[in-house]
Amino acid sequence: MALRKSFFGLLLFLSCTLSGIAVADELRGSLFASANAALKEADNELAKVLAPVSYQQAAKLYAGADKRYGKGGNVAKVEKDLTSAAQYFRKSAKAAKFAQTTFKSAIQARTDAKGVDAEKLAADTWGEAEQKFLTATKILETGNMSRAQVKAAEAESVFRDAELIAIKGNYLNQTRAKLEEAKRIKVKKFAPKTLERAEKLLAAAEKELSENRYDTDYPRALVKEAYYEARHAIYLTGQLEALKAKTLTAEELILMLEEPVAVLAGEADVLAEFDQGFGVPTEAIAVEVRRLQKDSYDLGELRTRAATLEQDYAMLETKLGIQSERLNEQEEARERLQRVTEYFRRDEASVLTQGSNVLVRMVGLNFEPGSSQITAANYGLLQKVEQAVRIYPGYTVVIEGHTDSFGSTEANQVLSQNRAKAVRQYLMVNMSDLPAERCEAYGYGESSPIANNESREGRKRNRRIDLLLKPPVE
Repeated sequence: MALRKSFFGLLLFLSCTLSGIAVADELRGSLFASANAALKEADNELAKVLAPVSYQQAAKLYAGADKRYGKGGNVAKVEKDLTSAAQYFRKSAKAAKFAQTTFKSAIQARTDAKGVDAEKLAADTWGEAEQKFLTATKILETGNMSRAQVKAAEAESVFRDAELIAIKGNYLNQTRAKLEEAKRIKVKKFAPKTLERAEKLLAAAEKELSENRYDTDYPRALVKEAYYEARHAIYLTGQLEALKAKTLTAEELILMLEEPVAVLAGEADVLAEFDQGFGVPTEAIAVEVRRLQKDSYDLGELRTRAATLEQDYAMLETKLGIQSERLNEQEEARERLQRVTEYFRRDEASVLTQGSNVLVRMVGLNFEPGSSQITAANYGLLQKVEQAVRIYPGYTVVIEGHTDSFGSTEANQVLSQNRAKAVRQYLMVNMSDLPAERCEAYGYGESSPIANNESREGRKRNRRIDLLLKPPVE
């Protein structure tokens, strides 16, 4: 009996304790809710870095309130400190947003330097840049924008120095070491062309880093490719040495190379036959990948439309006449889209939808490097674009220029704008039925990639002109 009483007493104690903890947690959640929300907003805006004065004041008040609450201090005082903390956090978030615009160039330089691990590989230079940037953000919070911008420009220059040191200390040294390894195992004997390519890429990267310190995207890509080719040469040497030693036959080597292609073909549900080499199965896989990409894009559009239709569903029963009219409009839109899609070969343009807009992505519209001049080679594609525009009378034509990441951000922005303007000028000259006020041109530089800038194919896809057809606003 006594044992049962003890057991029930323990249960009661635990129940009261847990209940007390739950109540305490609920009280804390209520007290700290506003300050926590403001803290999250400040952190999202990187206010700790971009608005350190306000953020540190807020953090100090928050920590004090947390400590006092943990010790069971006066709740009114805790609440007062949290209110002040929330105000400072919100102030810091606002200041950080302003700094993001004011220090855009310096912030990009800081991000680039951080991306190549400059904090470790160029610690002293990074520390100097951070100090200058911190000074700039503090000055900006006081309202002295011109002086803050001067300090930010100094920080940007030092961040670029740190980035350069890190690239040289990381990528270049890593590639040099790999090339030395290649030479030790006599790669030149078995894979001389691949080795030579790696050496030329490394030399080109070193030259770019020395001559154009403010454009690191291009040399970084060069040195990464050099590192790959060095490893590639070592791999080829291993395979060819095995052939020479007769531990691997030529037939076995070719069959081994076919195997991964066959695996990919199987995953794509494509028949891989190698009686004509790698070209046929590779193209079959590429076709299937492009189809899947298109299906994925279309699925996203369908989901967006489904969400819209779900919202409208409740109204349809009372608007059956309108529903019938809408279905007719949708069928007409599908037919027009099909007609436009059939105008272009796959290597000329892809036609997609963005809600009610139609996007013509002109992958075949090519410019000379650094030029915005439309050449005669582009006329055939642009004439098809004219036909596409005429299929959508009354629509606004928005021409968007894009580049890859090579070159400076500013130069790419200007180049993309000029190319978009050149296409607009072509349409204005050749389409008397297209009002000037319904044809717009914008440049987005390297800011909206659709593919990986690390590969040649990806960069080619990013260098594009998009033509967006937008329906008239009802």
